[in-house]
Amino acid sequence: MKPRRILTAHETIEILDQAVRENALAVLCTPLGAGWRTFKSHFLERDPKRQFVVLDYRETHGVSPPALATGQYVGVSFRHKSRKMMFGTVAEAKGRFVLGANESVSAIRYRWPDGLTELQRRAYQRTRVPDGARLMVNVWSGGVGQCGEAQTAHGAILSGDASDVSCGGVLVRLSRAAVPTWGEDATLGIELHLPDGRPPVRVNGFYRGSRYDRDSALCLAVQFVGLELTPDGKSILQRLARCVQKFHRHGLAQDLKGEASASRRNAS
Repeated sequence: MKPRRILTAHETIEILDQAVRENALAVLCTPLGAGWRTFKSHFLERDPKRQFVVLDYRETHGVSPPALATGQYVGVSFRHKSRKMMFGTVAEAKGRFVLGANESVSAIRYRWPDGLTELQRRAYQRTRVPDGARLMVNVWSGGVGQCGEAQTAHGAILSGDASDVSCGGVLVRLSRAAVPTWGEDATLGIELHLPDGRPPVRVNGFYRGSRYDRDSALCLAVQFVGLELTPDGKSILQRLARCVQKFHRHGLAQDLKGEASASRRNAS
């Protein structure tokens, strides 16, 4: 079974209908200056003629959503059963959505998605890089667009190997133990050398903190962002999903081999 697929128009309608019925939670991301901003929203309506969808636009846990202009690109992701759905869209209009006779909420109308991408749950589960495999990663501050500047600044690019990876992010085990001074949620550029024999991919991400592993090596947690919006984002997601699936299979095979060896030792 493929970890990623593009849904048909009929499937898209059914899933968006359910999202509206359940007032499903969505996470939206949008470019903001040189970085990115994410915020939470809920589905309110979908147009029967497939022209638009409406999501609320209000403060969540004391945090106000970013200002969105007409024509601004927005990525939307939400859960449907055990799968994650993603699509890119454009903000078309802001107004009030009537919930009842005496209640309305601030909302934004977004363009109907050109396509809905479905990712199975395992593609978003952290998958360890199996023994004998390697996934080299470079990380720098400022996002993909700052790669050139980072390459000319000494020590600006941190390099290491992935300890685990998913379509949502990566844990990078650094080659040198120097805790970065980045703030929480800082925008980063990430370069991943996927094991498919093709050129590395570059994605934007958020810094989610650092920690030391059991071998006292410094590890950086990075969340990918904006893949719904970049021109090659779907291709990158496909490559990431295949990598995660490959590592998942190899990891299971190693675990089964280890269990079989342990059983033979116990039997003898």
